[in-house]
Amino acid sequence: MYAIASSGGKDSTLALYRAQQSGFAVTHLFHIYNADSSRVRFHGYKPSLVEEQAKLMGLKTIIMPTSSEEFDNDFKIALETVKQEGLKGIIFGNLFLKDVREFYEARVKSVGLEYYDFLWGQSTKSVFENFIQSGFKAVVTSIWLKKLDRKYLGREINGDFLIDLEQEAVDVCGENGEYHSLVYDGPCFKRPLRYRICGVHEEMENIFLDIRIA
Repeated sequence: MYAIASSGGKDSTLALYRAQQSGFAVTHLFHIYNADSSRVRFHGYKPSLVEEQAKLMGLKTIIMPTSSEEFDNDFKIALETVKQEGLKGIIFGNLFLKDVREFYEARVKSVGLEYYDFLWGQSTKSVFENFIQSGFKAVVTSIWLKKLDRKYLGREINGDFLIDLEQEAVDVCGENGEYHSLVYDGPCFKRPLRYRICGVHEEMENIFLDIRIA
């Protein structure tokens, strides 16, 4: 049995789907959120949305709070919880950021867990297209205003969005932090995640949807 490391966004959800298609028994969703804001880091929504997403995909959850100062230590504690649940390893949705992969891979393996990256090394455009072609649906929940205009906030992740992103000087999957998303439907879901948008909020160079369970 395995866990998917997920913040609820498109890349980790696609990695989950590919793992399942490859015969991996993924039983848990693993996530650490920002305790200071009580929000999912970079995505901007409450962890209750991730919990609801996991429920709709038939997954148990291992969700724990952390802070920027304590992230490394809290991550190790969370990994021990994964082991205590009897899981063999964790699946990630990294694409090409070598330092990010090395950080997580070293810590996962250091506690005796297996590490997998089902999207690693693939072109981000092919990942984006495969996400859409597989039948997933997602909405843009945060924008790094240094990289993208706020007009993209709330956009559906679809073919039109891809065409627009290709006109920008960004990675189309947002791998450099340009944007983040919430997946609300797709082949892993029993039914769509119903949500409502209650407004927006800004923090430094980022703008987020105030998105909640409907």
